[in-house]
Amino acid sequence: MKKLLKVKFAWFPVWSTAVLMLCMICVYLPVFSGSTQKLTDFPLIVVNEDQGISSMNLGQKMMDNLVEKQNGHSFKWTIELSKEKALEEIKNNKAYGALVIPSNYSASLAQLQKTLMTGQAGGKAVNLEVLLNEGGGQMATSVASNALATVATSASTGISNEIKASMMKQGIRVSPQATSLLDAPVQATTANVLGLPANVNKGMTPFMIVLISSISGLMGANMIHGYLGKIAEGMARKGHPLSSAKLLLTELLMGIILAVLVTSALLTFVFGVFGSAHTSSIWRIYLFMLLCCLTMYFLFKMISLFLGKWGMLAMFPINILGIFASGGAIPLTTLPEFHRVFSSFLPTRYMVDGMRALFYYHGHMQAGLGTALKFIVTYLIMFLFVCAAMVIMAHHKDKKGKSKQQGEPQQADIHGQEMGLLAAE
Repeated sequence: MKKLLKVKFAWFPVWSTAVLMLCMICVYLPVFSGSTQKLTDFPLIVVNEDQGISSMNLGQKMMDNLVEKQNGHSFKWTIELSKEKALEEIKNNKAYGALVIPSNYSASLAQLQKTLMTGQAGGKAVNLEVLLNEGGGQMATSVASNALATVATSASTGISNEIKASMMKQGIRVSPQATSLLDAPVQATTANVLGLPANVNKGMTPFMIVLISSISGLMGANMIHGYLGKIAEGMARKGHPLSSAKLLLTELLMGIILAVLVTSALLTFVFGVFGSAHTSSIWRIYLFMLLCCLTMYFLFKMISLFLGKWGMLAMFPINILGIFASGGAIPLTTLPEFHRVFSSFLPTRYMVDGMRALFYYHGHMQAGLGTALKFIVTYLIMFLFVCAAMVIMAHHKDKKGKSKQQGEPQQADIHGQEMGLLAAE
């Protein structure tokens, strides 16, 4: 035991694992730093249909007071001219929510103020409409709802204070029945745009599918290589050696079979057992997930071919970074800049976008599926090309090794014949 512990390489699993875990802490903790998640360029829409009145346009006033930064958060507001355009943008997953200011907003508030000032009964709060993209995940939906509700509440508070100031200046007292209306002259009603059923698993199904695809690729690439390598060694000892090219080709073939099995089993449970909601056909989702599984397997296989036994040191961080940079569990707008940089080129981000488009946005190309297919297919072709090149290189290496082995006996025979002739002479 003491001799074994004196071997420096024996300590490699200890220090390498410790370094990996330290790296994981550096990846994990910044995502959850601070008391609240900070938003960056969180996409929201505001629609101003208010036609105003001769003396004012309160809808435009509300838009002028939209803040781009607040309490460390930053919002990316898009101005649309109609509710229909906002609905189209949300259904294409371009924004997490929208605030709609109706065409009679200013006129209704003027009428409400007149009603309160004259003490008339029957006044009603002016309604603003909040539209939510419930397919973006629970956290994104909650953030959008709170942000848009805050805008509506702020507008209501400002108008309430103005009316109260006017009433105090004129010495008008409000009736008890109108107190609540004076405190909240503007109210917001919320509606989910996509109309998804309850069993959407809080919008996490696409992320979980991509997560399993990534883990399957990581484990499959390593376990298939390890087990087939041991089997090949055993066959060689029994006099049935297997060429490196055939062994690698077998690994790639088994990876494809693994991707088909994982895709089939997972979607059987997702739809057959748990009955998850989806807006596209199961076959389209199946083919896209198979594409994801194949891409992740060949990504990790490519890394193992380049780095060999050191491959896990790269695969594990890439897997973890891909999971956090996917925008599946936590919206990309709340992630630190470091993670958002990785999200731009790691395939998991595009896989989640494509899955969401298939599950919640009727498979619209504009909702992220088009971009996802472009990137994932490109990645898969690149990984396949590299793996195929490695198979060809292994084949040429096997041929050279075989030719060398065949050449050695021939040289030995020639040398033996020459020695025999010399002896005869």
